[in-house]
Amino acid sequence: MLLNYDTILLIYKVATLENDILLKIRDLIYHNSGIYFNENKIHLLETRLKKRLEKLEFQSFEQYYDFLQANKHSNEWKELFDIITINESFFFRAPEQLEVLQKYIIPEIIQNKKDNDATVRIWSAGCSTGEEPYSIAITIDEYLKSHYDKVKFQILASDINTTTLKKAKRGLYNNYAVKNLPIEILSKYFTISDNGYMINDNIKNMVRFANINLFDENQVKIAHNVDIIFCENVLIYFDIPSKEKTVALLYDILSPNGYLILGYSESLHGISKDFSLIHFPKVIVYKKT
Repeated sequence: MLLNYDTILLIYKVATLENDILLKIRDLIYHNSGIYFNENKIHLLETRLKKRLEKLEFQSFEQYYDFLQANKHSNEWKELFDIITINESFFFRAPEQLEVLQKYIIPEIIQNKKDNDATVRIWSAGCSTGEEPYSIAITIDEYLKSHYDKVKFQILASDINTTTLKKAKRGLYNNYAVKNLPIEILSKYFTISDNGYMINDNIKNMVRFANINLFDENQVKIAHNVDIIFCENVLIYFDIPSKEKTVALLYDILSPNGYLILGYSESLHGISKDFSLIHFPKVIVYKKT
């Protein structure tokens, strides 16, 4: 059946309106989280938002946009952040960084600590389902605790996604998550069952989880005087202004001579000149100076 001109025009107007509203939702997300969906990722955003429309039984993006505007402090924002920040991770994803942490960074920090502050504070910012902070905890327990028995290690792990945080707190993982682990580490730090691999309580107890939006200054200040920040594969979701704001916030809560560790493909070039670039074997990190 051929459509007449008026029908085609109506369809075009509806599609244009929906796209305009979608861009408004995109801008709302950006304003509240710093996460930016460029034109190449708009379809991805649309696909994920449709899940919320179905759940809430909304008929259009306009209804959802009005709902977000009228409920700026509702739980829906957490639901929204959950569906747009879906990530996969696995243990010891960056083994070279963990080796540098163990051999160079933590010993240096401990050496420079004052006698009245024998605590090393580490923050895994954007921890997803917990593989990164637990990998840090395993590294500390396996290689460092016996050498620094008077030192306390505090690991804060945060994410904007509440669903992934629940999974992280539970600590149950599948084959993919543990694919990089040597059998001796797997058997020592996990309980293996038909359900998967459960991280042992001694490692769980080393990590404190929190729901933190890295674009929110008040929430970021929950962490303070941190010695080491892991912020891997998080800034890739931000545009330049958002990266500048977030990195500045991280700089402020780092202790003097503290370290910022990014993903292998990430850089502060064009983002911040406040850090010194430090080269370790196979690893580049940033140091607060």
